Amino acid sequence: MKQKVIDKDPTLLPSVALADSKAKAALMKGPWTVMSKPFIPPSGDKHDYMSLDKYYWPCNKPPPATLGSKRVAAPPGPCNETTGLPYLRHDGYTNPQFHLYDHDGLINMTEAIISLGVGYYFTDNEDYVAHGVKILQTYFIDSATRMNPNLNFGHFIPGVINGSHGAIIDSHIFPEMLDSVALLSLSDNFPKSLTSGLKSWFKDFLTWLRNSPLGKKEEAAKNNHGVWYDVQAGFIALHVDSNTIANKIAEQAPERRIGVQIRTDGELPEEQARTNSWSYSEFCLDAFFHLATFSTWTPTPLWTSVDSRIRAALDYQLPFIEQKKKWPYQQILPFLHNCSLTAITQCVGSYYDVLRMAANVYQDKTYEDQICHLNGVSCKANVLNLLYEQKMK
Repeated sequence: MKQKVIDKDPTLLPSVALADSKAKAALMKGPWTVMSKPFIPPSGDKHDYMSLDKYYWPCNKPPPATLGSKRVAAPPGPCNETTGLPYLRHDGYTNPQFHLYDHDGLINMTEAIISLGVGYYFTDNEDYVAHGVKILQTYFIDSATRMNPNLNFGHFIPGVINGSHGAIIDSHIFPEMLDSVALLSLSDNFPKSLTSGLKSWFKDFLTWLRNSPLGKKEEAAKNNHGVWYDVQAGFIALHVDSNTIANKIAEQAPERRIGVQIRTDGELPEEQARTNSWSYSEFCLDAFFHLATFSTWTPTPLWTSVDSRIRAALDYQLPFIEQKKKWPYQQILPFLHNCSLTAITQCVGSYYDVLRMAANVYQDKTYEDQICHLNGVSCKANVLNLLYEQKMK
């Protein structure tokens, strides 16, 4: 079956070769564990995930450049010049200490599993399965190294709070990772015990998402965080056979998400208020496209919900992608038009997946044509060509 897909469409061969190279690169990395961080969470249990809220800095050491910085609240107390407590928020400026905690390991782990899963599906290389099993076993299952199924101490702010609901955004690519786990599990060498163990872990994590105080606060968020919460909870619910939860999330989305967060003209006011407004507008658009994708497995498909506002959000941003208009809101970090110029990921190439999905769902050649005009991005060799069926030719 896999070979027939490639034989029927030889244009996919460059994308398969790229997927294979990404999987080979993933073989050289990991496994990762929350036990490697040099800090102990407030619980005293190192198995608990811990991340710093990245836009917070010591009160005695602001970011090197704070022009345009927005503090969302007044300092909760006087600044201790010795400890730097309490930390203060400077929106859009990432504190380098952020990389000392569990966030990067979580992202690296999920991205490796995605690469290994897609690579295995199109090449049948069992080495990818073996390494994927090792990574998953280490991160989620083994008692000595597993992560506890919660994010209670994510996005903590020194001198302010031990954990924030915003940390749930850290795991927003769990759904894509679980899809790749499903690809790896097609192998006879993928242990059934690992399948059941992961299902148990994610059932517990879904319970935490739905019932914990932090999970409920994130669910109530009115910006990209709320949309990504729905994407995450909805996809996980499908993967652990909690279809009632998944169906409810999709059913509520037109009123709770789409109608509230996207204006009729496609603007996203919550994201446009940020210091990196274009970056967050793209990120939120991506979330809505993933939400609509998730909804296709429920009785409430969302692609054209509420007067097609999801499409309107893309159409609003399209002139800026095409460089026909200049982004009118604040963007303190450069959102580059040529993605090959730098390692910074804030570039128009980030739109590849939503344009691919839009071309397929709306059968509009405008979106398909734009894909190959993204500077510094190869439209002929991109793993996303394998993940989304190409209906537009």
